[in-house]
Amino acid sequence: MFHQKPYISVVFGTFQQVDILKKVLAEFECQTLAPDEFEVVVVDSSSSDGTQEFLNSYRPAYCFLPIIQKNLGKASARNRAIQEAKGDIILITDADMIPHPDLVKTHLEAHQKSKNRSCYEGVTLNMTALHWPPETKKLYPYIQRTYSEGARLGWYYFLTGNVSLPKSLFQDLEGFDPDFTGYGWEDLELGYRLSQKKYPLYYLKPAINYHYHVVTQEEEISRCKKKGESAKILLSKHPELKLFLGLNPLSIWIFPKISFQGPFYRWVLESCFNSKNSLKKKFGFWFLKEYHYLSGLLK
Repeated sequence: MFHQKPYISVVFGTFQQVDILKKVLAEFECQTLAPDEFEVVVVDSSSSDGTQEFLNSYRPAYCFLPIIQKNLGKASARNRAIQEAKGDIILITDADMIPHPDLVKTHLEAHQKSKNRSCYEGVTLNMTALHWPPETKKLYPYIQRTYSEGARLGWYYFLTGNVSLPKSLFQDLEGFDPDFTGYGWEDLELGYRLSQKKYPLYYLKPAINYHYHVVTQEEEISRCKKKGESAKILLSKHPELKLFLGLNPLSIWIFPKISFQGPFYRWVLESCFNSKNSLKKKFGFWFLKEYHYLSGLLK
């Protein structure tokens, strides 16, 4: 029985991820922050893989709130989670992000020390191979550029695998745009609106999440079309981001001249992407990602 309001709420949505969800939630029981000082709010988008049964039976030491709703996309799931959250600080993560023991405490302390309403982006470590406990040689940071602790980041680093902000700030900006129902951009769109209102985003290097998912190159290529479709929504709302989204004159001119599965596309796929030559493979991977991204954005 919890007798106090949690200081910070960890929120995320999930869909068809019951196996990794069990691992993620179990690790929140290892947090160095006292279990009555934080809560975890999970919104399941009507999974059919046993997620609902697991959530309804799970009884952790920390305050836990499971919510089941219709599948309306990640933005809507997160909005619902934050709406129901009791903490004044919100830590947004994902159902495949395993937390470091100090994750929640580090985010909370950053906000407690801050004199203004600010956002904090932690470190997400991707895996070259699935493993647990984490091994340094099999990890690499999602943010490749080197920033110092406390550095002010651009809005394009508002990445919701490991980001926190005051709930009041999230509410002032009316949360994530529910028009984003597919893959990508709902987090950066909110980050952009926060930057327009001059709210800072700082790098919180001690706050670590482990991304328990190895994305293959083929999966990354297939994601790019969906990412392009979401970028089209972002462009309709913020046309000033045209160049940032890759709509330069060269890409607009070249893309219509290359047909899907046409001779040039097939050559890149067969002779470059599937090549044993590292430089040719690198070019093929880059081209296929760009092509599928533009196919989602321009069509």
